[in-house]
Amino acid sequence: MAMDTASDRWERLSPEFDQGVGERASIGLLALATDRIGTLDTEAFIAAPGVAMFSTRIQSSPVATPESLAKLGEQLEQGTRLLVPGSRLDVIGFSCTSGTVAVGVAAVRAAIWRARPGIAVATPIEAGAKGLKALGARRISLLVPYLPRTADLVAGYFEAEGLVITRRATFDLGGDPEMNRLSPGVLAKAARAIDDPSSDAVFISCTGLRTSPIVAALEKELGKPVVTSNQALAWDALRHAGVSDSIAGRGRLFTLA
Repeated sequence: MAMDTASDRWERLSPEFDQGVGERASIGLLALATDRIGTLDTEAFIAAPGVAMFSTRIQSSPVATPESLAKLGEQLEQGTRLLVPGSRLDVIGFSCTSGTVAVGVAAVRAAIWRARPGIAVATPIEAGAKGLKALGARRISLLVPYLPRTADLVAGYFEAEGLVITRRATFDLGGDPEMNRLSPGVLAKAARAIDDPSSDAVFISCTGLRTSPIVAALEKELGKPVVTSNQALAWDALRHAGVSDSIAGRGRLFTLA
């Protein structure tokens, strides 16, 4: 075999470095392999000067049942190890609302910590409950896309957190291939339809839904907060990373510190 005998003729340059991207906050995101929406919608909510988001994918089923969602826990440690290894992250988000409940909040955090010990962790379901309470909401209308048993995971978590669900509705879809195709217009129409006059807020669950285009307009129309999985996840991740900007156009949640 011929040997490469070419001499090194490259002139050496002196590099100069800045802080790179994400100098203010570097946020990691564990997304589902089947999901075409979660990273895009979360990044739309998370965008801020000096903030960067880095994502990777974990294996997931195209049908979201409590059983298939529970298996996501087996993928979290390895997925975390693939998030810009060796460089700084301030917080890691897990982009699955019902999956967090199926795996267990404590188990999600433990799996991520096995790869990144002690890092701040944000999940949509925890962030959703936290955000609703911060907005003073105790009674909510709940809109989800899931099969009923999966929908019960989300409803049960909120009820365990002391929230009262005044009205609930689902599109009764199996998983991301269908959920990702629900248009923002359809989601807005459904939110209007299920809004209960006695509710303090509307929560739209699932990271696989396109909610960034509709939150601000829906709040204006309904006269109450509208909180979504991706919005809450982004808000909580930014706060964990020390970014507390008040940003217009992303819902009342983003006006809170």
